[in-house]
Formats: sequence, C-alpha cells, structure tokens
Amino acid sequence: MKLIRKPAPMNRIVTTALLSAVTVVAQAQTAINFNCNDCAGTPHDLFAELDAGKVVVLAWVMPCAPCVGPSLTMRNIVQSYQASDPGRVIMYLCDDYGNTSCSALNGWMNANGLSGLTSFSNPAINMTDYGGPDMPMFAVVGGPDHVVFFREDGTVDVPAVQDAIAAALSATAITEESNLTGAPSIHPVPATDRAWIDIPLAHAARVTVDLYDLSGSLVRSVHNGPLLPGDHRIGLDTREIPAGMYVIRVLAGEERVALNLVIAH
Repeated sequence: MKLIRKPAPMNRIVTTALLSAVTVVAQAQTAINFNCNDCAGTPHDLFAELDAGKVVVLAWVMPCAPCVGPSLTMRNIVQSYQASDPGRVIMYLCDDYGNTSCSALNGWMNANGLSGLTSFSNPAINMTDYGGPDMPMFAVVGGPDHVVFFREDGTVDVPAVQDAIAAALSATAITEESNLTGAPSIHPVPATDRAWIDIPLAHAARVTVDLYDLSGSLVRSVHNGPLLPGDHRIGLDTREIPAGMYVIRVLAGEERVALNLVIAH
C-alpha cells in the first residue's frame, strides 16, 4: 500500500511507503535552528530551548490517517518523562511542508487524541534537514551541542527512542561547580583519531572519565584517579572506537557532567 503525500512546493508529489526502517544517526549531525511562531502565536527558538536543557522531539505529519498511531506512541513516550524530568522533554508536531493551515492541523490533532501538543505549520521547520520524506517522521534533538540523537520514519521503536531521550538528557551539564572553575569541554567534535577532554579543577579531587554509548553501556574507562587543582587535558584515542555518538561522563568529587562526543572516521 502506498501513501500519496499532498503536493509539496513547486507541485512536487512524493509517494512513500507507510512503514520504513528506523534510522539511528550514526554520524555527526546537528539540528538546524528555527525561530518562528507556533500555531498559537508563541515564538520559539530551537537552539535557545536546547541550551536551556530541554530535549525536543520533532514530529512531522501530513497530516494523515497513518500518522496517527505513531504520533500517539511518541506523545506517550514524551509524557512518560514528566514525572522524572518535568518540562524537560517536549514534543512539537509540525506540518510536513508548512503549507497546511494551523486550523486544519489543530483540527486533525484534536480529532485524533493529540490535543495539547505544540503545533507548527511553518516551512522554517524543514523536515528535509533531517532526511525523509516517509510519514510520519521523528527526530530527537538535545544537548548544548544541538545534536540529533535519533531520527525515525513511519513507525516508532520505543526502546530506541527512550535510549535517545535518556542520552540527550544526560548531555546537559550539571551546574554545581564547587570543585570546578568552569565547565569541562571536549574537542574536536567530531573526533577522528583522538579527542581531548579539558577539566578545570578548583580543588584537588578524584576524577573519573568514562565513555558510554547511547544505550548506557560503558565503552571505555578513560581516567580514574586523583588530580591536583588546575587545568587538565585528558586524551582519548578514538581510532579503534566505531563511528557514532557517545556520552563522556566526568565525575569530579561529587559533581557529574555529561558531554556529547561524536566519532567520525
């Protein structure tokens, strides 16, 4: 069965399958910023929201009947974080080409149990920046580096989405700095052969630096031992580590910081 998309700009017609394979972002990809109003007239700046520690799930719909089920599933995943991380995980429902009226988009949402979501119909939120064009399409973005942790077409792989959201939440640095004179950082991003983790210490502390994959599994212990006050640079050889997205977790005394690391060979 094929689904005929509504006409795109320049009268382009796209035919897509109802279901498609899940796509996990395996190479460096960052989100594309947008600054526009939602259908309620509220202004949004994506990067400002990510910098404030939010994780944003972008959902593009035609809207269409096959878009309903996956969108409901994604909405339920997002809502499941409201108890543990209130207000930090949010979902934006976007018209695919930004050429459906807001009244029609909101009517479709309300008729299909999706009322209450923030909706957009604006071409500034361009789904082709994230792939596509299978419907519906989802992307999970977050962290101070504005990383795309996950994208998916047509269906929702619940465990994979949960892993991506957890990784995006952990990418936001802890702000307490009794042992730190500033925020640890990592460079270059993406890393090819070697990455460097800079840790500025105000006081002597035991420091551990560990590398995790997006499922939360430990990939490598990078450093574990005491460090004196001052600026420290710790190296990580990435040549034997598969390309992809990872999280570096720095523990300095009782203070924990998570950093995004993208490895690209």
